[in-house]
Amino acid sequence: MAKAFSFQELDKALSKIEGFETGSILETNEFSKTTEWISTGNYLLNAQLSGSLFGGIANNRSIGIAGDPSTGKTFLAMNITREAQKQDYDVIYCDTEGAIDKNSAKKFGVDPTRVRYQPIKTINDFKIFTTNILEKVKNARKDGAEPRIMIILDSLGMLSTDKETGDAIKGKSAMDMGLRSKEMRSLFRVITLDLTGVRIPLVCTNHTTTGGIGGFMPTKEASGGDGPIFSMSNVIMLSKAQLKENDTKTGIIVTSTPKKARFTRPYPVKFHISFMNGMNPYVGLQDFTSWEICGIERGKLEVNKKTGEMEFTPNASSTRWAIKHLGKTVTSSQLFSGEIFTDEVLQMIDEKVIKPHFLLPDLFDENELAMLANPESDEDGENGEVEANGEE
Repeated sequence: MAKAFSFQELDKALSKIEGFETGSILETNEFSKTTEWISTGNYLLNAQLSGSLFGGIANNRSIGIAGDPSTGKTFLAMNITREAQKQDYDVIYCDTEGAIDKNSAKKFGVDPTRVRYQPIKTINDFKIFTTNILEKVKNARKDGAEPRIMIILDSLGMLSTDKETGDAIKGKSAMDMGLRSKEMRSLFRVITLDLTGVRIPLVCTNHTTTGGIGGFMPTKEASGGDGPIFSMSNVIMLSKAQLKENDTKTGIIVTSTPKKARFTRPYPVKFHISFMNGMNPYVGLQDFTSWEICGIERGKLEVNKKTGEMEFTPNASSTRWAIKHLGKTVTSSQLFSGEIFTDEVLQMIDEKVIKPHFLLPDLFDENELAMLANPESDEDGENGEVEANGEE
Protein backbone atom coordinates (compact mmCIF):
# COMPACT_ATOMS: atom_id res chain seq x y z
CA MET A 1 0.00 0.00 0.00
CA ALA A 2 1.36 3.39 -1.02
CA LYS A 3 2.33 5.71 1.80
CA ALA A 4 0.10 8.80 2.10
CA PHE A 5 1.75 12.01 0.93
CA SER A 6 2.34 14.56 3.73
CA PHE A 7 2.90 18.19 2.74
CA GLN A 8 4.07 18.89 6.31
CA GLU A 9 6.80 16.25 5.99
CA LEU A 10 7.83 17.73 2.64
CA ASP A 11 8.01 21.17 4.28
CA LYS A 12 10.34 19.85 6.98
CA ALA A 13 12.54 18.12 4.42
CA LEU A 14 12.82 21.23 2.25
CA SER A 15 13.84 23.33 5.26
CA LYS A 16 16.83 21.00 5.82
CA ILE A 17 18.29 21.78 2.38
CA GLU A 18 21.19 24.18 2.69
CA GLY A 19 20.23 27.64 1.51
CA PHE A 20 16.47 27.13 1.91
CA GLU A 21 16.19 27.21 5.70
CA THR A 22 14.19 30.44 5.69
CA GLY A 23 11.26 28.77 3.94
CA SER A 24 8.37 27.20 5.89
CA ILE A 25 4.58 27.00 6.05
CA LEU A 26 3.22 30.50 5.39
CA GLU A 27 1.06 30.46 8.52
CA THR A 28 4.17 30.58 10.71
CA ASN A 29 6.74 32.13 8.34
CA GLU A 30 7.70 35.69 9.29
CA PHE A 31 10.47 36.32 6.76
CA SER A 32 8.55 39.11 4.98
CA LYS A 33 6.42 40.23 7.93
CA THR A 34 6.60 43.94 8.72
CA THR A 35 7.13 44.21 12.46
CA GLU A 36 7.48 47.98 12.76
CA TRP A 37 6.68 51.21 10.90
CA ILE A 38 8.99 54.21 10.75
CA SER A 39 7.32 57.61 10.58
CA THR A 40 7.94 60.01 7.70
CA GLY A 41 7.31 62.96 10.00
CA ASN A 42 3.96 63.64 8.32
CA TYR A 43 0.71 61.99 9.41
CA LEU A 44 -1.04 61.90 6.02
CA LEU A 45 2.06 60.61 4.24
CA ASN A 46 2.24 57.87 6.88
CA ALA A 47 -1.37 56.99 6.07
CA GLN A 48 -0.72 56.94 2.33
CA LEU A 49 2.18 54.51 2.72
CA SER A 50 0.88 52.24 5.49
CA GLY A 51 -2.83 52.90 6.05
CA SER A 52 -2.37 54.50 9.46
CA LEU A 53 -1.42 57.93 10.78
CA PHE A 54 0.96 56.10 13.12
CA GLY A 55 2.58 54.02 10.37
CA GLY A 56 4.94 55.15 7.64
CA ILE A 57 7.75 53.10 6.12
CA ALA A 58 7.84 49.34 6.64
CA ASN A 59 10.97 48.21 8.49
CA ASN A 60 11.75 45.52 5.91
CA ARG A 61 10.80 47.07 2.57
CA SER A 62 12.08 49.58 0.03
CA ILE A 63 10.42 52.86 -0.88
CA GLY A 64 11.03 55.27 -3.75
CA ILE A 65 10.40 59.02 -3.51
CA ALA A 66 10.53 60.55 -7.00
CA GLY A 67 9.88 64.08 -8.18
CA ASP A 68 11.02 67.13 -10.10
CA PRO A 69 13.67 69.44 -8.59
CA SER A 70 12.62 71.25 -5.39
CA THR A 71 9.66 69.01 -4.61
CA GLY A 72 11.00 68.06 -1.16
CA LYS A 73 12.78 64.75 -1.83
CA THR A 74 15.89 65.42 0.27
CA PHE A 75 13.70 67.28 2.77
CA LEU A 76 11.66 64.09 3.29
CA ALA A 77 14.81 61.95 3.42
CA MET A 78 16.17 64.07 6.27
CA ASN A 79 12.81 64.02 8.08
CA ILE A 80 12.75 60.23 7.79
CA THR A 81 16.33 60.08 9.12
CA ARG A 82 15.29 62.08 12.21
CA GLU A 83 12.18 59.96 12.81
CA ALA A 84 14.17 56.73 12.38
CA GLN A 85 16.66 57.90 15.01
CA LYS A 86 13.76 58.51 17.39
CA GLN A 87 12.97 54.80 16.99
CA ASP A 88 16.58 53.85 17.75
CA TYR A 89 17.75 53.30 14.16
CA ASP A 90 21.21 54.20 12.96
CA VAL A 91 21.21 55.57 9.43
CA ILE A 92 23.59 55.06 6.52
CA TYR A 93 23.08 58.06 4.21
CA CYS A 94 24.40 57.41 0.71
CA ASP A 95 24.72 60.76 -1.07
CA THR A 96 25.22 60.98 -4.83
CA GLU A 97 24.73 64.74 -5.05
CA GLY A 98 26.74 66.24 -2.19
CA ALA A 99 23.36 67.33 -0.85
CA ILE A 100 23.83 67.28 2.92
CA ASP A 101 26.43 67.96 5.60
CA LYS A 102 26.61 68.05 9.38
CA ASN A 103 25.09 71.52 9.68
CA SER A 104 22.17 70.87 7.36
CA ALA A 105 21.42 67.61 9.19
CA LYS A 106 21.30 69.39 12.55
CA LYS A 107 18.72 71.83 11.18
CA PHE A 108 16.38 68.87 10.69
CA GLY A 109 16.94 67.62 14.24
CA VAL A 110 19.18 64.80 13.03
CA ASP A 111 21.95 63.55 15.33
CA PRO A 112 24.99 63.46 12.99
CA THR A 113 26.90 61.16 15.36
CA ARG A 114 24.44 58.38 14.46
CA VAL A 115 24.61 58.82 10.68
CA ARG A 116 27.30 57.33 8.47
CA TYR A 117 27.64 59.69 5.52
CA GLN A 118 28.71 57.77 2.41
CA PRO A 119 29.41 59.49 -0.92
CA ILE A 120 28.44 57.09 -3.72
CA LYS A 121 29.09 57.56 -7.44
CA THR A 122 28.18 54.46 -9.45
CA ILE A 123 25.49 51.77 -9.43
CA ASN A 124 28.16 49.12 -8.94
CA ASP A 125 29.65 51.02 -5.98
CA PHE A 126 26.25 51.07 -4.28
CA LYS A 127 25.73 47.35 -4.99
CA ILE A 128 29.10 46.43 -3.47
CA PHE A 129 28.61 48.75 -0.49
CA THR A 130 25.10 47.47 0.27
CA THR A 131 26.00 43.78 -0.06
CA ASN A 132 28.83 44.36 2.43
CA ILE A 133 26.37 45.97 4.87
CA LEU A 134 24.04 42.98 4.44
CA GLU A 135 26.83 40.49 5.11
CA LYS A 136 27.99 42.29 8.26
CA VAL A 137 24.44 42.59 9.61
CA LYS A 138 23.80 38.89 8.92
CA ASN A 139 26.96 37.95 10.83
CA ALA A 140 26.02 40.25 13.71
CA ARG A 141 22.64 38.55 13.98
CA LYS A 142 24.27 35.14 14.01
CA ASP A 143 26.20 36.36 17.06
CA GLY A 144 22.96 37.36 18.77
CA ALA A 145 23.00 41.12 18.07
CA GLU A 146 19.98 43.00 16.71
CA PRO A 147 21.26 45.87 14.52
CA ARG A 148 18.66 48.52 13.66
CA ILE A 149 19.85 50.06 10.40
CA MET A 150 18.18 52.20 7.74
CA ILE A 151 19.78 52.96 4.37
CA ILE A 152 18.93 56.16 2.47
CA LEU A 153 20.09 56.68 -1.10
CA ASP A 154 19.82 60.31 -2.21
CA SER A 155 19.50 60.05 -5.12
CA LEU A 156 19.12 57.00 -7.33
CA GLY A 157 18.92 59.13 -10.47
CA MET A 158 22.49 60.45 -10.06
CA LEU A 159 24.16 57.03 -9.97
CA SER A 160 26.30 56.51 -13.05
CA THR A 161 27.66 53.32 -14.60
CA ASP A 162 31.31 52.31 -14.56
CA LYS A 163 31.29 52.53 -18.36
CA GLU A 164 29.97 56.10 -18.23
CA THR A 165 32.79 57.08 -15.87
CA GLY A 166 35.39 55.31 -17.99
CA ASP A 167 34.10 56.91 -21.19
CA ALA A 168 34.31 60.35 -19.58
CA ILE A 169 37.98 59.77 -18.78
CA LYS A 170 38.57 58.78 -22.41
CA GLY A 171 36.69 61.80 -23.69
CA LYS A 172 33.73 59.84 -25.03
CA SER A 173 30.29 61.40 -24.61
CA ALA A 174 27.88 58.72 -25.89
CA MET A 175 25.56 57.33 -23.22
CA ASP A 176 24.17 53.79 -23.10
CA MET A 177 20.83 54.11 -21.28
CA GLY A 178 20.10 50.45 -21.93
CA LEU A 179 23.20 49.46 -19.94
CA ARG A 180 22.20 51.77 -17.08
CA SER A 181 18.73 50.19 -16.86
CA LYS A 182 20.29 46.70 -16.88
CA GLU A 183 22.65 47.64 -14.04
CA MET A 184 19.75 49.11 -12.06
CA ARG A 185 17.74 45.91 -12.45
CA SER A 186 20.78 43.87 -11.42
CA LEU A 187 21.30 46.05 -8.35
CA PHE A 188 17.81 45.52 -7.03
CA ARG A 189 17.76 41.81 -7.92
CA VAL A 190 20.84 41.35 -5.75
CA ILE A 191 19.85 43.40 -2.67
CA THR A 192 16.03 43.44 -2.36
CA LEU A 193 15.32 40.03 -0.80
CA ASP A 194 18.31 40.22 1.52
CA LEU A 195 17.25 43.66 2.77
CA THR A 196 13.89 42.13 3.66
CA GLY A 197 15.54 39.20 5.39
CA VAL A 198 17.66 41.33 7.72
CA ARG A 199 14.94 44.03 8.15
CA ILE A 200 16.83 46.98 6.70
CA PRO A 201 14.48 49.56 5.17
CA LEU A 202 15.81 51.29 2.06
CA VAL A 203 14.63 54.79 1.11
CA CYS A 204 15.61 56.00 -2.38
CA THR A 205 14.98 59.46 -3.71
CA ASN A 206 14.92 59.77 -7.48
CA HIS A 207 14.56 62.25 -10.31
CA THR A 208 11.68 62.18 -12.77
CA THR A 209 11.88 62.27 -16.53
CA THR A 210 9.18 62.93 -19.11
CA GLY A 211 8.01 59.71 -20.71
CA GLY A 212 5.72 59.07 -23.63
CA ILE A 213 7.34 61.77 -25.78
CA GLY A 214 5.44 61.99 -29.06
CA GLY A 215 2.43 60.28 -27.56
CA PHE A 216 -0.97 61.74 -26.87
CA MET A 217 -0.12 62.61 -23.26
CA PRO A 218 3.48 62.78 -21.97
CA THR A 219 3.89 61.35 -18.46
CA LYS A 220 6.33 61.71 -15.57
CA GLU A 221 8.46 58.62 -14.95
CA ALA A 222 11.08 57.81 -12.31
CA SER A 223 14.66 57.74 -13.60
CA GLY A 224 16.46 54.40 -13.92
CA GLY A 225 13.85 52.29 -15.67
CA ASP A 226 11.38 49.80 -14.21
CA GLY A 227 13.85 47.75 -12.13
CA PRO A 228 13.60 49.90 -8.98
CA ILE A 229 9.81 50.19 -9.31
CA PHE A 230 9.33 46.42 -9.57
CA SER A 231 11.39 45.78 -6.44
CA MET A 232 9.97 48.51 -4.18
CA SER A 233 6.88 48.18 -2.03
CA ASN A 234 5.99 51.86 -2.36
CA VAL A 235 6.84 54.43 -5.01
CA ILE A 236 5.45 57.95 -4.68
CA MET A 237 5.67 60.76 -7.23
CA LEU A 238 5.93 64.30 -5.87
CA SER A 239 4.69 67.44 -7.59
CA LYS A 240 4.42 70.96 -6.23
CA ALA A 241 2.47 74.20 -6.26
CA GLN A 242 3.34 77.50 -4.61
CA LEU A 243 2.33 78.17 -1.02
CA LYS A 244 1.57 81.89 -0.72
CA GLU A 245 0.65 84.36 1.98
CA ASN A 246 -0.37 87.90 0.90
CA ASP A 247 1.00 87.22 -2.60
CA THR A 248 4.39 86.28 -1.13
CA LYS A 249 5.75 82.81 -1.81
CA THR A 250 6.25 81.19 1.60
CA GLY A 251 6.78 77.55 0.63
CA ILE A 252 5.41 74.74 -1.50
CA ILE A 253 2.31 72.58 -1.47
CA VAL A 254 3.44 69.04 -2.28
CA THR A 255 1.13 66.44 -3.80
CA SER A 256 2.27 62.85 -3.25
CA THR A 257 0.74 60.48 -5.81
CA PRO A 258 1.37 56.72 -5.49
CA LYS A 259 3.01 55.07 -8.47
CA LYS A 260 3.01 51.78 -6.58
CA ALA A 261 1.30 50.96 -3.28
CA ARG A 262 1.64 47.49 -1.79
CA PHE A 263 -0.13 48.13 1.52
CA THR A 264 -2.81 50.69 0.69
CA ARG A 265 -5.26 52.07 -1.83
CA PRO A 266 -3.34 54.48 -4.10
CA TYR A 267 -4.87 57.79 -3.02
CA PRO A 268 -2.93 61.08 -3.38
CA VAL A 269 -2.30 63.32 -0.36
CA LYS A 270 -1.09 66.91 0.04
CA PHE A 271 1.25 68.46 2.61
CA HIS A 272 2.93 71.85 3.04
CA ILE A 273 6.62 72.66 3.32
CA SER A 274 7.21 76.17 4.65
CA PHE A 275 10.49 77.94 3.92
CA MET A 276 10.48 79.30 7.47
CA ASN A 277 8.91 76.51 9.54
CA GLY A 278 9.49 73.31 7.62
CA MET A 279 6.74 70.69 7.38
CA ASN A 280 3.75 70.84 9.70
CA PRO A 281 2.74 67.19 10.25
CA TYR A 282 -0.92 68.05 10.94
CA VAL A 283 -1.74 69.90 7.70
CA GLY A 284 -4.34 68.00 5.69
CA LEU A 285 -5.93 66.21 8.64
CA GLN A 286 -8.78 68.73 8.62
CA ASP A 287 -10.18 66.93 5.57
CA PHE A 288 -10.77 63.84 7.73
CA THR A 289 -12.35 65.47 10.78
CA SER A 290 -16.00 65.93 11.76
CA TRP A 291 -17.94 66.82 14.91
CA GLU A 292 -19.32 63.29 15.22
CA ILE A 293 -15.98 61.54 14.80
CA CYS A 294 -13.55 63.66 16.79
CA GLY A 295 -15.26 66.94 17.76
CA ILE A 296 -13.45 69.13 15.20
CA GLU A 297 -15.37 70.87 12.42
CA ARG A 298 -15.84 74.24 10.73
CA GLY A 299 -18.35 76.38 12.62
CA LYS A 300 -18.74 77.95 16.01
CA LEU A 301 -19.03 76.75 19.57
CA GLU A 302 -20.95 78.94 22.00
CA VAL A 303 -22.89 78.79 25.26
CA ASN A 304 -26.66 78.35 25.01
CA LYS A 305 -28.02 81.17 27.15
CA LYS A 306 -31.03 79.11 28.21
CA THR A 307 -29.34 75.83 29.12
CA GLY A 308 -25.82 77.08 29.88
CA GLU A 309 -24.38 74.25 27.75
CA MET A 310 -21.93 74.50 24.87
CA GLU A 311 -23.57 74.09 21.46
CA PHE A 312 -21.96 73.54 18.07
CA THR A 313 -23.26 75.26 14.94
CA PRO A 314 -21.71 73.95 11.70
CA ASN A 315 -20.71 76.34 8.91
CA ALA A 316 -18.89 74.79 5.94
CA SER A 317 -17.66 78.17 4.67
CA SER A 318 -16.36 79.43 8.02
CA THR A 319 -12.68 80.20 8.61
CA ARG A 320 -13.08 79.20 12.25
CA TRP A 321 -13.09 75.71 13.70
CA ALA A 322 -15.00 74.42 16.70
CA ILE A 323 -12.83 72.27 18.99
CA LYS A 324 -14.91 70.14 21.36
CA HIS A 325 -12.17 69.00 23.75
CA LEU A 326 -10.99 72.60 24.22
CA GLY A 327 -14.49 74.04 24.43
CA LYS A 328 -13.68 76.89 22.03
CA THR A 329 -13.27 77.93 18.40
CA VAL A 330 -9.94 78.63 16.71
CA THR A 331 -8.85 80.19 13.43
CA SER A 332 -7.48 78.12 10.55
CA SER A 333 -3.96 79.35 11.34
CA GLN A 334 -4.30 77.97 14.90
CA LEU A 335 -5.69 74.60 13.84
CA PHE A 336 -2.56 72.63 12.99
CA SER A 337 -0.99 71.89 16.36
CA GLY A 338 -0.66 69.14 18.93
CA GLU A 339 -3.05 71.05 21.20
CA ILE A 340 -5.82 70.53 18.63
CA PHE A 341 -4.76 67.15 17.23
CA THR A 342 -4.03 65.38 20.50
CA ASP A 343 -3.10 61.70 20.61
CA GLU A 344 -6.71 60.89 21.52
CA VAL A 345 -8.05 62.88 18.55
CA LEU A 346 -5.51 61.27 16.20
CA GLN A 347 -6.52 57.80 17.42
CA MET A 348 -10.19 58.53 16.72
CA ILE A 349 -9.46 59.85 13.22
CA ASP A 350 -7.16 56.92 12.51
CA GLU A 351 -9.63 54.19 13.50
CA LYS A 352 -12.84 55.75 12.17
CA VAL A 353 -11.69 57.48 8.98
CA ILE A 354 -8.06 56.93 7.93
CA LYS A 355 -7.89 53.12 8.06
CA PRO A 356 -11.24 52.58 6.28
CA HIS A 357 -10.15 55.10 3.62
CA PHE A 358 -6.58 53.97 2.93
CA LEU A 359 -6.25 50.30 3.90
CA LEU A 360 -6.86 47.58 1.35
CA PRO A 361 -10.05 45.62 2.17
CA ASP A 362 -10.03 42.04 3.42
CA LEU A 363 -11.37 40.00 0.51
CA PHE A 364 -12.43 37.18 2.83
CA ASP A 365 -13.63 37.20 6.41
CA GLU A 366 -12.55 34.54 8.90
CA ASN A 367 -15.60 32.33 8.25
CA GLU A 368 -14.95 32.35 4.50
CA LEU A 369 -11.28 31.50 5.05
CA ALA A 370 -12.30 28.63 7.33
CA MET A 371 -14.65 27.30 4.65
CA LEU A 372 -11.86 27.48 2.06
CA ALA A 373 -9.60 25.53 4.40
CA ASN A 374 -12.33 22.93 4.99
CA PRO A 375 -14.54 22.88 1.88
CA GLU A 376 -16.56 19.89 3.09
CA SER A 377 -17.98 21.96 5.96
CA ASP A 378 -21.18 23.93 5.51
CA GLU A 379 -21.59 27.45 6.86
CA ASP A 380 -22.83 26.08 10.18
CA GLY A 381 -19.56 24.24 10.62
CA GLU A 382 -21.16 20.79 10.23
CA ASN A 383 -20.11 18.28 7.64
CA GLY A 384 -22.73 17.23 5.17
CA GLU A 385 -23.38 16.73 1.50
CA VAL A 386 -25.79 18.87 -0.48
CA GLU A 387 -28.14 17.15 -2.88
CA ALA A 388 -28.79 18.47 -6.35
CA ASN A 389 -32.13 19.88 -5.21
CA GLY A 390 -30.43 21.91 -2.47
CA GLU A 391 -31.54 19.69 0.42
CA GLU A 392 -29.19 17.75 2.65
